[in-house]
Amino acid sequence: MKNMSKKVIRYNRISTIQQNLDRQQQKNSEFDMVFEDRCSGTIPLFERPFGKEIKSVIESGEVGEISIHSIDRLARNLKDLLGLIDFFHLYGVCVSIENLGLKTLVDGKMNYTIKMLISVMGGFAEIENEIRKERQVEGIQLAKMKGIYKNRKQRGKEPIMKFLSKHEKPLQLLQKGYKASEVSKICGIHPNTLTKIKKIVELV
Repeated sequence: MKNMSKKVIRYNRISTIQQNLDRQQQKNSEFDMVFEDRCSGTIPLFERPFGKEIKSVIESGEVGEISIHSIDRLARNLKDLLGLIDFFHLYGVCVSIENLGLKTLVDGKMNYTIKMLISVMGGFAEIENEIRKERQVEGIQLAKMKGIYKNRKQRGKEPIMKFLSKHEKPLQLLQKGYKASEVSKICGIHPNTLTKIKKIVELV
């Protein structure tokens, strides 16, 4: 049940445009405010497109609860996750974790059992992310061994990895959820170059 004096907000996140938010959006109508990001979970919450807005409404004292589908929606790094929970609690904001049916505050007091559980689950999420990175690197190396990456060129004869390294900032902005038109203005690069970057990332 909603706290009548405080807002209950919802935060949804998916990693890519190709993924679907439907599962997280099913209860959107139950909340006072809904924020939805399309970006990597490795990006700190307050650096995401809607992060500053979430931080602002919480610091204003308007919010009593923030609902998420699962803890990995907030962070993939355990330290960042626990830091966020401490930040929310500093402003009296309870974190409601839908897939667990649990809340981090009970009658305004810290639920230490839940914090311990979150620590364990957050640790697993962090390990899973590291495994994912390792698999990605292994996949690229295997592709190189098979000649797939060696023969796939960008901008004439320029190797893919060299091409990406020259456009590190646009790549980071795209991963943070910025639109191609925004990245083009910020970095001063042609939209066609951004399209190439996006296609390479999708292949990886």
